[in-house]
Amino acid sequence: MSDMSKELAIKSFQAVGFPTSKMEEWKYTSLKNLNEIDWSWEELNLSVASIDGLQICTLQDLLNHSTEFKAKWEGKDPILEQNPLFALNAAICENPLVLWIKEGIQIEDAVHLSVFLKQDKNTAFQSKMIVFLEKDSSFSIIESANSQGETPVFSTFVQEVFLAEGAQFKYVKEQNLSDSCTYVDQTFVYQDSNSQADTFTFSLNGGIIRNNLHFYINGEQVVSNLNGLYVPGANQLMDTHSVVDHRLPNSESNELYKGVLMGQSTGVFNGKIFVRKDAQKTNAFQSCRNVLASQKATMNTKPQLEIWADDVKCSHGTTTGQLNEESLFYMRSRGISLAAAKTLLLLAFAQEVIDTIPFEETRKSISEKIIAKIEASNDLVI
Repeated sequence: MSDMSKELAIKSFQAVGFPTSKMEEWKYTSLKNLNEIDWSWEELNLSVASIDGLQICTLQDLLNHSTEFKAKWEGKDPILEQNPLFALNAAICENPLVLWIKEGIQIEDAVHLSVFLKQDKNTAFQSKMIVFLEKDSSFSIIESANSQGETPVFSTFVQEVFLAEGAQFKYVKEQNLSDSCTYVDQTFVYQDSNSQADTFTFSLNGGIIRNNLHFYINGEQVVSNLNGLYVPGANQLMDTHSVVDHRLPNSESNELYKGVLMGQSTGVFNGKIFVRKDAQKTNAFQSCRNVLASQKATMNTKPQLEIWADDVKCSHGTTTGQLNEESLFYMRSRGISLAAAKTLLLLAFAQEVIDTIPFEETRKSISEKIIAKIEASNDLVI
């Protein structure tokens, strides 16, 4: 980014500041209190192990050597400039992690990415990753976001993923952060014809976690799968905002999100599906289901469909309830303790999302962490 672009990005953020509840998109997740902290602003440099077929380079190298990527980069949605936290990230991140997978290369082993936030001072970490998959390539990432310490920390992590024709991409996110951490994840996926993107977002712990996912379907026969599970407890807030933008015909998107809310926690889900007038034969499905495992927990949902085409199959649905009394009674009658029965029922509820993860060890690890968090909660109710 040029110096002028950085200056404009900083001005864009300063003009709006941290989002507050006065902004519709941040109605339940105000970050107003972050204005009161004297932050140390830092870029968090990311790295992954180099494996066969994966090229790690600079953004400028990729722009210089791939006319296809350059066209995609320059053709991004200008609405991003109106996103203050995207602008903030762009202003600070000078050395994004850039991953380039050449045409036809199939990388079987997932790359592991660690996002570690050390909390020894009031730090605002900004990090960025750019992924470009050329035609008919495939690639997977398993990401772990962790923090250590009790000092307030704020982080934005932006990922921009570009899938050329026939590319296949899997992305697992595990967010396991401290209660004094505010973490904003912004994922942008641009898909060409016959490509498939599968995302798996697991918010396990954190003071405030906001996940923004934007999928731009720019081709036919595209498949986009968005899966997510959030497990807030105590006074934690976990917010998911998704946008799937169907721009061309004959594509498919599927969203499955679930929440297990404990303590005095708050959950938010706002899912938007756009079907443009040229996007005939679109299939788009969205489901958000939640269990309030505490009398003090709150869930806010807002599924949205905007359809301008007439030959489509689209649906959305959301439910929020409590544990099933009959199931709990049945388990208790079989000699299972009340605490164990509640844990088993909540895990069974979450299992549908956990089972979407294509990596066995990751499935096992996330299941164990969810069980531990449920067992540690002392205010579960029916």
